[in-house]
Amino acid sequence: MKKSKRVLGPRASRRSGASRVEEPSTLRRRVEVSVREAKDQLSALLQRATAGEEIVITSDGEPKAMLVRFRPVVGGKPWQSLAAFRATMPMTPNSTPLIRKMRDGGY
Repeated sequence: MKKSKRVLGPRASRRSGASRVEEPSTLRRRVEVSVREAKDQLSALLQRATAGEEIVITSDGEPKAMLVRFRPVVGGKPWQSLAAFRATMPMTPNSTPLIRKMRDGGY
């Protein structure tokens, strides 16, 4: 079985003498795991993503997906159904006069 690879962040040192990767607290750790490992360890990977890690899922060595922490949209516009939108539109039994008025007025 393939072992997962750890991707070094932008401030990581790749020198042979470096034994430690220094990452500021603002950077997230990014880890690559294969699809097989992701299937076997999904619950653990979800917990790690919740803690702030980014997990890249690979297939045949190519990145295919990423697990990241869920961040809900705060203060976003509430969802409005199409039925509520249509209820705000004026309804006329015959739209021909309205269309003619718009056309003749140069809309």
